[in-house]
Amino acid sequence: MIHLKKISLNQLICLVITTQIGAHVLSIPYAESRHTGHDAWMSVLVGGAFSQLVILVIYRLGKRYPTLTFQQYLYQIVGRPIGVVLNFLLALFCAQNCIIVVISYADILHRWVLYETPWIVLVGFSFLMAAYTASSSLRSISTVSQSVLTLFVICAVIIIISGMGKGSWLHLLPIGTHGIGAVLKDSIPTFWAYTGFELLLYVFPFVQCKKKIEILFAMSLANGITTFFYVLVTIIVTYNFSETQLDTITEPMVFILRKFRWPVVQSLDIVFITIWLSVTTATVYLYLFLSARYVASMRKNEINRHSLLVWLIAVFAFVIACFCADRQRIIRYTDVHNVISFIMIVVLPTALLLGSILRGKVAKG
Repeated sequence: MIHLKKISLNQLICLVITTQIGAHVLSIPYAESRHTGHDAWMSVLVGGAFSQLVILVIYRLGKRYPTLTFQQYLYQIVGRPIGVVLNFLLALFCAQNCIIVVISYADILHRWVLYETPWIVLVGFSFLMAAYTASSSLRSISTVSQSVLTLFVICAVIIIISGMGKGSWLHLLPIGTHGIGAVLKDSIPTFWAYTGFELLLYVFPFVQCKKKIEILFAMSLANGITTFFYVLVTIIVTYNFSETQLDTITEPMVFILRKFRWPVVQSLDIVFITIWLSVTTATVYLYLFLSARYVASMRKNEINRHSLLVWLIAVFAFVIACFCADRQRIIRYTDVHNVISFIMIVVLPTALLLGSILRGKVAKG
């Protein structure tokens, strides 16, 4: 069976990082500085801390059923009829994540690099690459993600080098003047940048380790690396731009890359955006994989045509993405997706954990 292949802790870390890191890196901290201004890095840090709390909830849920898949213990907690519905909603949620990532980055490509390329080509190429990879086993996908992580490191180095140009550290001062309320408000849009850790719901029983606590350590390390990276990007952007400029620049990192002059490479922003396409594709193919696995588990006898399911979901997502070329439509769609994300990756795991604890107490009592 395609889902029974185990992955290592290192592969789990790579999967989480490459899934969390997406198109947000180019827009941070535009949405995260609406109330905090130059204190946006605090909101980004709080968002990472909140993600860690949700990771702990998902870990506690998986630890209660260490040998069962998510679908198996889901049916035990809520019953099969409700479990099938939730399973289907999770499949739709993962497919929606694919669409959001693809159209968000296609929009950036279309506005900054490939001006004349038709929208259908941009989204079609992304889904084609993602579906081809997602047709593989979880272990194979993890191996690809390890290679993609190398590109992520290269991009991180580019960001650091280009961001240390002309700027002012005074843009970061004074620290904390906007208040804790503003920091918490801006941490809400920051949280969506960390989504991807919910993959633990599915992969928990397929991680090879001596003790289950190692999974929590691996997830925490991955989330910590992502948090550090986002905070670093936020500080670099704030170093380069004042609060007034942050209010108007939606993709500040692109401006930093564009104004940087390097004798070896011209148009560093184009080079970065091209390389970063591989990183965003990693997010898409993992969500495609998860969507197919959730669909396959809806029947009592699991559907074995994994590759076929992946391509069917990819075609479905591609058709929807073709109608999302309008930027305002993307923004509205993203707002709706953020609400759905909160329900699926925060409310649902928490409710399942509480339901599991209550069932356990009833069974003992």
